Amino acid sequence: MVFVEAMREYEDRWVAIVESGGTETIVGSGRDAVEALDDAKAKGFENAVLFRVPPFNTTFIPLASQPVTST
Repeated sequence: MVFVEAMREYEDRWVAIVESGGTETIVGSGRDAVEALDDAKAKGFENAVLFRVPPFNTTFIPLASQPVTST
C-alpha cells in the first residue's frame, strides 16, 4: 500500500521504476516518458521501467488482450 500512496505525488505523470530485492523504487518522473527516462538516466538508472500514473479522477479499464466474441 505504501507504493500506491507514493503514486499520489505523481498523478498524471510518467514515472521510471526500478525493482531490487522485491522493492520497487521510483527513480525518475516527467510530463512524458522521455522526460521520466532522462531523469532516471541522469541518476544512473539506465534500465528503468516506465509507467504512466493516471489522473485519479478517471476510471482505468484495460483492454482485453484477446478479442471478445459472442456466441
